[in-house]
Amino acid sequence: MKHTLCMIATIAYGSVAYAGPVVDLAPGDFTDTLSGITNTQMSELIGSTELDQFQDFTIYSGNEGRVEEPLYQGTLMARVVRSLETGNITFNYRLLNPNAALIGEVSHVEITGYEGLQTRVEYRNELTDPNVEGPSIASRSEDGDTLNFDFNGALETAEESRFFFAMVDSPDWYANAATVTIYLQSGESVSLSVAGANPAIPAPGALGLLGIAGLVSTRRRR
Repeated sequence: MKHTLCMIATIAYGSVAYAGPVVDLAPGDFTDTLSGITNTQMSELIGSTELDQFQDFTIYSGNEGRVEEPLYQGTLMARVVRSLETGNITFNYRLLNPNAALIGEVSHVEITGYEGLQTRVEYRNELTDPNVEGPSIASRSEDGDTLNFDFNGALETAEESRFFFAMVDSPDWYANAATVTIYLQSGESVSLSVAGANPAIPAPGALGLLGIAGLVSTRRRR
């Protein structure tokens, strides 16, 4: 099941004016210091949730000549938050509802749509959200368009992720303007369209449009 919820709700995200307990990730940058933050550490960005998007997906094995089998099933949650203080946008992502009966493990998540934007990254580390993991490594492509969040090993089959996020210096967001690609340790992946800050058309192969129910799957990259 996939559904899209639009709501206004007050939540806390934040940093201290492009500094503080988040990483300002410039094009070509890499960091292995993500350690998570809490509301009390990020009081700058108290915001309203403009979009909550949920997309169910399945990643299948890509063995040529054999019947494809599901390796991983879960839900991608994408949340768009607008700062009450600055009016700028934070894009938040989370992996939910994994099928513990399957064997796939998520290694990293790539997100396009950040070219030309100042971008700060981290993940949420709230005490009220136990038994889930955040990525410990983040990097950005040389052109600045693609962010990579790495779980430094793997997000185990039955584990949900914490919210990991990108705060941008822009007040604008557009439906289906970015692509999230979720990779397994074994190399298989799936791509989903999500809201982004650049009004670009998602790359070919990006699936899972907003507001259209359905199951999304892909086979291993060749």
